[in-house]
Amino acid sequence: MKKIIFLFSIFLFFEMISAGQVQAGTDDNVWGWAWSENIGWISFNSTTGGGSVDYGVNIGTDGVFSGYAWSENIGWISFNEADLVGCPSGTCQAKINLTSGEVSGWARALSHGDSWDGWIHLRGSSYRVSIDFSTSPKDFEGWAWGGDVIGWISFNSENCDPDNDGLTEGGANNPNYPQCPDGQQIADYKVQTTFSRPPTATLFPVEPKNYCTNPVQYFSWQFQDPDPGDTQGAYQLQVDKEGDFLSFGLGEFDSGKVYSSIQNIQVVVAKNPGSNQLGYNTHYYWRLKVWDEYGAASDWIYGSAFDTEIHMYPDPDFTWIPSLPSQGEFVQFCSTCNDESTCYDINNKEISCSGKNFLWSFSPDTVEYATGTSPTSENPRVKFLSQESYTATLQITDDVGTCTSLPKEIGVTLPLPEWEEISP
Repeated sequence: MKKIIFLFSIFLFFEMISAGQVQAGTDDNVWGWAWSENIGWISFNSTTGGGSVDYGVNIGTDGVFSGYAWSENIGWISFNEADLVGCPSGTCQAKINLTSGEVSGWARALSHGDSWDGWIHLRGSSYRVSIDFSTSPKDFEGWAWGGDVIGWISFNSENCDPDNDGLTEGGANNPNYPQCPDGQQIADYKVQTTFSRPPTATLFPVEPKNYCTNPVQYFSWQFQDPDPGDTQGAYQLQVDKEGDFLSFGLGEFDSGKVYSSIQNIQVVVAKNPGSNQLGYNTHYYWRLKVWDEYGAASDWIYGSAFDTEIHMYPDPDFTWIPSLPSQGEFVQFCSTCNDESTCYDINNKEISCSGKNFLWSFSPDTVEYATGTSPTSENPRVKFLSQESYTATLQITDDVGTCTSLPKEIGVTLPLPEWEEISP
């Protein structure tokens, strides 16, 4: 019977090749070897199993298996749902529990026939297959049952050596895996996978940033993955006015899929926003999707809606007269004398900064303000008390924010000579 089964498997093998049904091993995320007590080795991927035809088993993002394993003695073993219709019990698929790692359901040898049904049960009352999420790559563990033809299938040789002495333990010596043989030299095989459970992320509140020099909204998040050691491989951020995220016009943003481990992004805010820029005084919705390094993706994660600032921030600037002051000489500083500084209204039109809040700063602070002026004056008069180089800055605060000018250096010269008029 086994010879007939094997010949049928070879025929089926070439039929599936010509029909294009064999999956490429390099595109699948399960590989390695399992061992059957009756039929020997079972390969889960052509990249490790050899051969001139690509094949493999894959676990989808939903945990459902697909694809083919290969045995030289019985041929193709299918994990595809289409081949599992009519399974003996339960749901006719092979699937992993994304929380516990337990594998349940069925696979089937496609060469079944002659009173052999080909079913392979992945979980029963006294046996199980599971995936250890703590390893990287992740190891399969446990045993499946393939009936009288295939018998027990071991997915990991380490299960048969719980005391790590190099010899197998079975029966009462190994209550977790009693199917193991007893007292044999340990082999070295296992089935492994890079399957990744979907990640997620914690989104932080959106913050305005650099509104004085380079206005942006700052988006940040913390990548989280249920599989230890998995890192962020990519992200996609979308910002939308309507909240339906159906299309993105001017003043909205879509990063597309960005392959990066960085967990923040800055989006430009512009007076006349273009594509992938945001506008002022606008209510926005945003969402994020993240992928781990193996390509597993989260669902869309929605952040709290936010509003951009009403208008542009002040642009402080100033001049002074005389331009080369002397020690002890009063100097006129001008911020609004000739509209040196610029402020903005709700429509982002330039207006005078007169009437806003001002704060002057000098370093060193050995200065004296003239009567009637102070550090909070728009255009103060200031006397420098020492002959050295001073640095001056101006801060202006309006109804939306505060900006500080670039520092300007003022060189203070020797005091002017004193003179006294003498009668001729």
